[in-house]
Amino acid sequence: MEDPLNKFYQQFQLFVQNNPNVISAARAAAQIPESAKAVIVLSPYSLSHEFRREWVSKSYKKTIVERPERLLAASMGIAAAITMYPALFTLKSAHTAQSSLLSPHVLKVHGSQWPQEVLQLCKHADARLSQGELEVPPNWNAGDIYLTSKTIEALQGTIAAVETGVDSIFTGPSLEHISNRVFVAIRPPGHHCHYATPSGFCLLNNAHIGIEYAADKYDVTHAVILDFDLHHGDGTQDICWKRAGFKPDEKTSDEGYNEFGKKFAEFPKVGYFSMHDINSFPTESGFATKENIKNASTCIMNSHDLNIWNVHLSKWSTEDDFAKLYKSKYRTLFAKADEFFKNAKTEMNDLGKPFKGMVVISAGFDASEFEQTSMQRHSVNVPTSFYTTFTKDALKLAQMHCQGKVLSLMEGGYSDKAITSGVFSHLIGLQNQDWINEWGSEQVVKEIVRGCKPNWKPYKTKKSRDVIRIWAEEVIRLGRAMIPEFEEVLFKEAILATKANVVDSDVPTSIAQRLRKSHVKEEKRLPSEAPMEETKRSQSRGRTIKNEKPKEAVPFVEQELSSEEEDDDYEYDEELNKTFNRTVEDITIDDISRHLETLELEQIDDATPKYKEEQKQRHLQSNGMYKIPSSRTTQHLKQKVQSSQPTYDDSDISMISHISTAPKHTTRSGRRW
Repeated sequence: MEDPLNKFYQQFQLFVQNNPNVISAARAAAQIPESAKAVIVLSPYSLSHEFRREWVSKSYKKTIVERPERLLAASMGIAAAITMYPALFTLKSAHTAQSSLLSPHVLKVHGSQWPQEVLQLCKHADARLSQGELEVPPNWNAGDIYLTSKTIEALQGTIAAVETGVDSIFTGPSLEHISNRVFVAIRPPGHHCHYATPSGFCLLNNAHIGIEYAADKYDVTHAVILDFDLHHGDGTQDICWKRAGFKPDEKTSDEGYNEFGKKFAEFPKVGYFSMHDINSFPTESGFATKENIKNASTCIMNSHDLNIWNVHLSKWSTEDDFAKLYKSKYRTLFAKADEFFKNAKTEMNDLGKPFKGMVVISAGFDASEFEQTSMQRHSVNVPTSFYTTFTKDALKLAQMHCQGKVLSLMEGGYSDKAITSGVFSHLIGLQNQDWINEWGSEQVVKEIVRGCKPNWKPYKTKKSRDVIRIWAEEVIRLGRAMIPEFEEVLFKEAILATKANVVDSDVPTSIAQRLRKSHVKEEKRLPSEAPMEETKRSQSRGRTIKNEKPKEAVPFVEQELSSEEEDDDYEYDEELNKTFNRTVEDITIDDISRHLETLELEQIDDATPKYKEEQKQRHLQSNGMYKIPSSRTTQHLKQKVQSSQPTYDDSDISMISHISTAPKHTTRSGRRW
């Protein structure tokens, strides 16, 4: 079977050939072990879940924002991060993996009846749809939940992708091949799904399933879920109550529970820490029930086997305002998560049992400043840089307690701009690098998301120094080549403007190997051959240069753009392009090791003697392996580095009061039902 990433790798090879400055990243790739790279897991089967009520109006279809196209937008963000740090990511595709909804770790989260019900509804969905009938039960929120027979395939693929992510951070051929950090691009999301109730686009709770799988296979005893989605993860929190031993609302049998509906808490134990908009779903102002508002405002630590902390988003005007909010209010989540882990270690020590933890991020991007107003109806959001900052803090938490194990699962985010920019920023943080504000500017994001159009075509003309547009087209080509099924599911009849050129069959099989191969070719070239090679490369792009030694390459500027589509209101911003170009140049010579080495400083005091020795040996090896030659410093990064010591302040935790609790209902997308 052909490698599903083959087309991406071919396109990546062209990217390297077209951008000589990337070759210097090969020097870094050769010295960075696989264990230092973040893994990105793609889930092609997630495309199978589609809205198929063909009889509804076009305007109604537009309200169904949880759509397969979300994966394409995520791929754009992934591609953007890879172009900036091609040596720091490993790409995997869960293309052949499908796990049963009846797997033990799914049943432990959702019980035996709920997965069976989902399977049966999906099997009969197509027949109902063909007759013009709703395929979901009348008590479901039909404005947000839809099914087809292919939804089974999507859910099985999503479970498998989550398992692949967990496997990536816990097992490998050797310690040098285990990466501590992984981002899994999946849909549908999961944090609204309760024990046996779907909600807000969610049919299974992906975060809890991943934790249960990690407990079953890798003996994880405690996990923290950090949720930065715009909406409260009511389903995730509800399942935490179940784990604490409280009877789920949907469970009818009282067997095993005392008169107060409580039994012994289950392992693994999970703490839930969320920041969200208290006025958005499922606590939509004017529609929320009193119970939902209470749930989204719960703050309880180390009591009744519960560890839950909710913080509500506030408005901000400037990035400085937001920075103050983050330090005084949002960072409280990490203080509470730290408290959870410390108490857990004490508990396990008292029981004479080993502690093993992990950090899970429910990575929803609908709080982004780029999210559509129909989803973000109450004017609270976060800047794009937030996703880097929050993720880096999550890495610190994981280093303190979990040997750096971080599993990030995609949740919400519904506009192309929000998903693309959010994933981009999140992945930069996942590798402990610094976010550059120019990367998240309106013009840059606008150029990348052009690639989310099914009939995208590259530009016909360009300015000679329009670095942003040229870089964006590289990103788009890589993103659209990431999952072959995009063409079948999303592009369909649309004619792709460019197809990946066929490269020699002797190609490497990963990003790092391609960088290394290109690096080797550059090193082997004789000085007299360099100009001729450059001439050939330029001629292949449709132009000719003199046979002379080329000047220092400027990233992405050597390519021609061609398209029938033009942007009449586009204004070339020369200063932004110059600044953006400098950031791209600096990336390739920045001493990445100063960021990565901080991720090797695990606290191993609570680990077993065997693990201590393994980590000691690994750290001794990595100190030498991570050092990357750097001929100059990166000033713009140095200026942006802030104190790594977090400041915690519990005095400004937002609570809820005086809110109408009229018993009405709303959908995640804003429609009443």
